[in-house]
Amino acid sequence: MPPYLRLVWTGPPRARRPSGRPTPRQLEWLRRGLDRPGGNLPMFDHYGQRVSDRTVKSCVDHGWAEKRDEAMRDWQLCQLTSAGRRVLDAD
Repeated sequence: MPPYLRLVWTGPPRARRPSGRPTPRQLEWLRRGLDRPGGNLPMFDHYGQRVSDRTVKSCVDHGWAEKRDEAMRDWQLCQLTSAGRRVLDAD
């Protein structure tokens, strides 16, 4: 019986962002809440595309944004938190 061969990727590791720093896309989305009343964050980007659910979830998980009472089931309405404002001030 021949020995079992296993290929393992040994390439360079991916660079990971520190967990306390937002990605450029997250920063862009959070900044748009600064000039809106109540810190409301937009559901669509500058090109009319819906903001990624992954971006929204990550910002909510980090505490930079919070979900508002959802009037519509399909939309994630969020607003900027004070922690989000501090992250933007630090950047």
